Amino acid sequence: MRKILGLCLASLFLLSCVGIDSTMTIKDNGSGVLVLNYRIAQMMTQLGESTTGTSVVPLPLTRADFERALAGSQGKVRLTKFDRSENEKDITIRAELAFDSLDALARVDSFKDSELKVSASNGRHTLTQTIAKAVKQPPTADTQRMIDELFSGYNLTFAIQTPTQIQSAPLGTLSADKKTLTYTTSVKDAVTTTSDIVLSVSW
Repeated sequence: MRKILGLCLASLFLLSCVGIDSTMTIKDNGSGVLVLNYRIAQMMTQLGESTTGTSVVPLPLTRADFERALAGSQGKVRLTKFDRSENEKDITIRAELAFDSLDALARVDSFKDSELKVSASNGRHTLTQTIAKAVKQPPTADTQRMIDELFSGYNLTFAIQTPTQIQSAPLGTLSADKKTLTYTTSVKDAVTTTSDIVLSVSW
């Protein structure tokens, strides 16, 4: 999927051109569906093609990219829908993945940077996902100005829908029925965070 977040300026520049919207729906038996919507600035794909001959974007841009990323899951995680559109500014991708279990999803290489973890105890399930890693050093004034310009308008949104009411969720907002947790942050805040941002939900 994505490598969140790099520690060098080049990685920050790359992620500044990405907006991600993720919705995970978990069923009673632990299977579910993950819907990903993201947009990538055209200038990033063009930069990669012009300088290296390959894309520098660490996200799937085609159906074939997704199928390669999921090949190791042995059918336990499947691409069920894929749509791509583009305009002069952005490429927009919408992909739907069906997974047999959260463990199967967590084992997909593309999700390893998210440190997706699932545990169960006494009938209670807990899912954690790393949204962003703390930067080791704060940005310089010049870097901060560049971040402020490049990251404008790009957000990260994560929604988790659980089969029963959510009992604990330190970050984000719960829906009225307490079965959906939604967390949104700007990419700008994510790449300059001084502490790890970890989404946790228990149901």
